[in-house]
Amino acid sequence: AEDGTTQKYTVTVTKSAAPKSAEKAILTFAFNALSPSVATSISGLNITATLPAGTDATKLVPTITLSPKATVSPATGTSQNFANPVTYTVTAEDGSTQAYNVAITVTPTPVATTKTIKSNSDLTDVLEDLGDGVDYIVTANISISGTRVVTVKPGVRIQFEGGNSGFSITGQAALKMIGTAAKPIILEGKSAVAGSWTGIRHDSNNIENQWEYVTIKNAGGGSDKAALWLNGIDDAIRVSLKNCTFSDNTGYGIYDADDYYSGNHLTGFENNTFTNNTKSALRIRVPEMGSLDGKSSYISNGQKYIEVNKSSSAPDLEIVVKKLEVPYRILKVMEIIQKITISAGVTLEFASDAGFEIDYNSKNAAIVANGTAADPIKFIGYLPNTSALWKGFDLQGGNPETVFTYCTFDGAGSVKTNGCSGAYKTALSFGASPCGNYTGRGQVTNCTISGSGGYGIVYTTGDPVTLKDNTFKNNASTDVFLRK
Repeated sequence: AEDGTTQKYTVTVTKSAAPKSAEKAILTFAFNALSPSVATSISGLNITATLPAGTDATKLVPTITLSPKATVSPATGTSQNFANPVTYTVTAEDGSTQAYNVAITVTPTPVATTKTIKSNSDLTDVLEDLGDGVDYIVTANISISGTRVVTVKPGVRIQFEGGNSGFSITGQAALKMIGTAAKPIILEGKSAVAGSWTGIRHDSNNIENQWEYVTIKNAGGGSDKAALWLNGIDDAIRVSLKNCTFSDNTGYGIYDADDYYSGNHLTGFENNTFTNNTKSALRIRVPEMGSLDGKSSYISNGQKYIEVNKSSSAPDLEIVVKKLEVPYRILKVMEIIQKITISAGVTLEFASDAGFEIDYNSKNAAIVANGTAADPIKFIGYLPNTSALWKGFDLQGGNPETVFTYCTFDGAGSVKTNGCSGAYKTALSFGASPCGNYTGRGQVTNCTISGSGGYGIVYTTGDPVTLKDNTFKNNASTDVFLRK
């Protein structure tokens, strides 16, 4: 005051408590544990979702997000039975509540409809996927002939009932089966036993015979011991096989028995699997050797090799033989009239007295076999370390393209190169036929020739045959014989 006196005041400030939140909304409601996850639809206080067929609605775990500071009961992440609608109560911070009704629908599982094919009249031009079970049961051998094209859609499953049941494709008809990785086409026995149905007998030249993601199993019954039997009568056989599986069949996955058509039957061949067939994955002819690819699997069968049983009369067909996980087994003497290139690492096994020969009239025929030191080409007998087991190579055509580099020849020279008087037993014969004066041409470099029942190499003095850095072991006669 003016007179110097004082007086104290105490000021007390009280902060009022903030009002509690009344927010109580479900922002998202999803089933993240499902694969793929399923989100719901929120409309007002109603939450709905449709789940895939086969989902067990009695044990679903939802993931829920809420308004800030709100809680929910039942809690997020808790398994619930959604066979009937479930009420979720959300409580705000201020204690107020709001109830949501959650109704879940599971897509009904389609009821499988199976149709029976007893005759050609029962077979429609298009076979549709009728459901999740068996779509068709075939009880007879059904012929697809003329110019008819039967298309099998992705996901179709066909069962064959009875040892005579199967498909036969002839003339210019086609069985077009293109599945997908997610929806393959299955052809199987009603009885899941190898040989319970015949398989597919194919004699058609229609390029629409295209098969992709097709599985054929339990076939090989009857006289045709194979899932796919190729047997031409008049015209070419054509079929393309990609991402197909031949499994659990009696006999072979594929048997090529054609004696009429000289060309290559396999217009496409890629990434196929052969497994649990009682014999080899394939029994083919020389032309089909050029179709097989290294990405396909051939090893898990009764016979761990590809059988080659026939040669070809197509001189213009150039063949490139690729390295496989199994050897090729040559079952007899193959007359080669075209150029064959054999890739590094290839193994050719020869049965007793089998071999390769090029006739003196086949001037364009050649064998080009360029192996490497790390990956040589092997020409060997089917019994390892057995001398004089197979015939060898009789090369009379005189094509200078013939070359052998880093190759192994073991166990050849079982029989003479031909029937002429004075013929030779040898692993390699270049134009040195006593039946006539045929010029031999070719190169043999860095090769090993062993176990011949006669000579290692025979050729005529003065012929342009080049031999360099080769190794000879345990041959019955002279390693190199020069015919005068």
